[in-house]
Amino acid sequence: MEAVRENSAGTSGATQLRELFARPGVVRIVGAHNPLGARLAERAGFDGVWSSGLEISASQGLPDTDLLTMAELLSIAGSLAGTVDVPVVADCDAGYGNALNVMHMIRRYEAAGLAAVSIEDKVFPKVNSFIPGRQELAGLDEFCGKVEAAKSAQRGSDLMVIARIEALIAGHGMEEALKRGEAYAESGADAVLIHAKGSSPDPILEFLRRWRLDLPVVVVPTTYHTITADELGAAGAKMVIYANHGLRAGISAVTEVFGKILEEGRTTGIEKRIAPLATVFDLQGMAALKADEERFVRERGPGTRAVIVPGAPTAALRDPADDSRSGLALLRTDALKESGVADVVEAPGGAGQTSGDAAAALAGVPTGFAGRTLVSTDDVFADADSLNRLTTSTADVAVLVDVAARGGVPVALSSKSIGGRLLAGTRGHVVTALGEKVAGPANGEFTGLVSFSARGFTALQQAAEKRAMGQDHPVSLADLLSDLIATGWTVRATGVAEGWTHVRSQDELRELRALVSEQVTA
Repeated sequence: MEAVRENSAGTSGATQLRELFARPGVVRIVGAHNPLGARLAERAGFDGVWSSGLEISASQGLPDTDLLTMAELLSIAGSLAGTVDVPVVADCDAGYGNALNVMHMIRRYEAAGLAAVSIEDKVFPKVNSFIPGRQELAGLDEFCGKVEAAKSAQRGSDLMVIARIEALIAGHGMEEALKRGEAYAESGADAVLIHAKGSSPDPILEFLRRWRLDLPVVVVPTTYHTITADELGAAGAKMVIYANHGLRAGISAVTEVFGKILEEGRTTGIEKRIAPLATVFDLQGMAALKADEERFVRERGPGTRAVIVPGAPTAALRDPADDSRSGLALLRTDALKESGVADVVEAPGGAGQTSGDAAAALAGVPTGFAGRTLVSTDDVFADADSLNRLTTSTADVAVLVDVAARGGVPVALSSKSIGGRLLAGTRGHVVTALGEKVAGPANGEFTGLVSFSARGFTALQQAAEKRAMGQDHPVSLADLLSDLIATGWTVRATGVAEGWTHVRSQDELRELRALVSEQVTA
């Protein structure tokens, strides 16, 4: 079940409406067809909002003849209820079908936070009450069944069902109107709405005089507009609906303003007569949005970048038709994007070089990056799952280690092998030595992929600068990691047994490119 929206005081619209009906005095609500109109109604001081079928249909450029579906009307009614703190009463025409349709409608409107629904006793599809011609009433027993179905379908007790009497509209006379009203009350309606379309309020006043039941009566003085709400209240009406005046006022005002703009060729003449943009922003709730932004919106972090450095000499991978090296070309794939890498930096002397001097390359990478840096040698490829293991790490230095392999650059871990399985213990996998520094048995193979925090990458660059000074032979990424370990840095290992490869030949390169292309297009 959907949650019913409550107002700022923690009271649902349905509860509010029942409280208004229980108090002395007349309840006044006004029509709207969008949330802006509802907010204007609330600010003007109306007790509630009428989600007007006529206004909504007209705003869509359609006649009010049940052309719009329940879902379309509910979408707008729900948006009104979600915008204002006053109760919203929905015009539900003839209930969108028979009693079963009414039950479905009640559940949906109640869940959307509407305070009340009004159902009229005309045949579906109905025609607007003020349109001459067909105004056919539903059978009395049929409509009583709709009212009973509506009340049985609601989940809570607060939603009000208003039975709208169209007997006077259809020309059936006062006796029929009273008979129907009494039958609807007996069927469980929470209120009746007596509708009329003459210029005189006399038929409505007669109905109110002759109404003997202790059930609220709702009126809609669209055509008999000379009588006041207080006068109608004194005569016995409990709610007065000004059903379509916002729409009609808007049509007149917009027509006049648009005409003046075309006539004068500029807007200067009407600027003082239309709302300033500041009012628009106010009605949009911009001040509240800015306050929430200040409280809750956090700046997006700097993200992750990838830095490509030279690995082992791989001159055999140079493609005569393509200057790029395998790592740089293949890492610029969806795998990097999927692992959150927003930028790829080719370290100076990196891809395209065969020296394997990672120290010289890293010393030239721009400093000051506050995010995480993924460092890769240029002859390695990894899939997104493996890269994610590194980019989501919180360690200052995290190395991707293949714990199922023993070739390439060896890695020694603090982990212990028990029953043929490598267990990390409480500290996790920690690298104790790489490459030439591994004295005893290795626990795995270095993949050539390392992830650094901003702090860790600064330490790596400092180690690279020291190595680059006066060094006459290439320095590998494994050498630099060994230097970090020697100076007290904890280098953590993320263990994998698949998802990566070194590319050692043109044949492997072509095969891998074909595989990546196949995965991207699959």
